[in-house]
Amino acid sequence: MALPLSVQQNMHKSVSQLKDLALTLTMAPGRPKSLKDLLAASSLSRLVEQASATDVLTRRVQALLPAEIAPHVLGANLRDQRLIVLVDAAVWAARVRFEAATLRRGLSESHDVAPSTVSVKVRPAR
Repeated sequence: MALPLSVQQNMHKSVSQLKDLALTLTMAPGRPKSLKDLLAASSLSRLVEQASATDVLTRRVQALLPAEIAPHVLGANLRDQRLIVLVDAAVWAARVRFEAATLRRGLSESHDVAPSTVSVKVRPAR
């Protein structure tokens, strides 16, 4: 089965345009672009910034908690002055709730974040 004549006549243009576009997106003169640079140039840059901020907040929360609790904190986020902490088991959720005042005080003093409440959610490992 042959392609229509209009497709055959324009195919070479499309293929060469795609090759040029692929080279533009992936290669700078002499070296490839990093994934970070590609994401920064796209509409995903806001998502990357949010993920980075969430990661920083998670590390801050882990640093404020006792050493035996910190590894069980999977993530942290701040929404409407509420700190949400994700842990891997219910036993650790109880321990984080016990440390809620320490988290609020520590974040407001040293990290310019002032959560009014702390919520803890359990996200079991799969």
